[in-house]
Amino acid sequence: MGREIISFDYAMKYILRQKSNFDILEGFLSDLLGEDIIINEILESEGNQDRDDAKLNRVDLIAKDSKGTKLIIEIQYNRENDYLERILWETSKAIVESLDKADPYEKIVKVISINILYFNLGKGEGYVYKGATNFKDIGTPESQKPLKLARNIFPEYYLINVERFKNVINTPLDEWIYMFRNSKVPESPKAKHMDKVQEKLDILKMSSQEKKAYEYHLKETKIYKSVLKSKRDEGKAEGRLEGRLEGKAEALLEMARKLLAKGMDFEFISETTGLSIEEIEKLKVGK
Repeated sequence: MGREIISFDYAMKYILRQKSNFDILEGFLSDLLGEDIIINEILESEGNQDRDDAKLNRVDLIAKDSKGTKLIIEIQYNRENDYLERILWETSKAIVESLDKADPYEKIVKVISINILYFNLGKGEGYVYKGATNFKDIGTPESQKPLKLARNIFPEYYLINVERFKNVINTPLDEWIYMFRNSKVPESPKAKHMDKVQEKLDILKMSSQEKKAYEYHLKETKIYKSVLKSKRDEGKAEGRLEGRLEGKAEALLEMARKLLAKGMDFEFISETTGLSIEEIEKLKVGK
């Protein structure tokens, strides 16, 4: 069913940030949020970059739509005990950063956190969950009608549990989740702009250099998942990968050396291997 395409995490890092490719993100967000979304710009994210596993563990992309809403899109491979606390912190940080000291509170922006999870978070039968703030009348609980507010300003959270998806497509959103799980576009897609996904993310259309860079990315992802699985099997992980294993670190250094030899820039090598720019510079000069 469908031809293989570039994995969505790689696309978010290097392809979907280009304005000419905003339509792919717009299609996904429109089907998820149930309204037409137009992205005006992609914002840089600096969240948690000081953590050793940050670059390998997740991919952050912060988009700003035509209404001024900030959309935080995150792909998470590793189970974290404090994952919910972290996304709460990230949305809170995005809200605070939207307001200058002299600005009135009315300029606070709406933030929506969208999390594509490759592990099961919480207990439930579904694979897409939404969390939002509602105010209900506790005096007359039989009505259960929320208070109607003048402005919709509170953050919202979407949790997409990819592993719970059974590859049964019933809605346009299911087509996107199928793509996240299988890195393929379903046959006869109906989702908005899904036809452009095959066109723009087709592996067969990549240059030889692009294919090599992408293969390195896939190799690194496999290493990461393998190390994580081993630690889980040994009962040492408890939901997070703490520190780099010596063998994995050496493998990443060797990967960085090969990328340097192929003329890849420092930023790309850093994104691919998780090494810091300083570490890569030392490899470059042979220290």
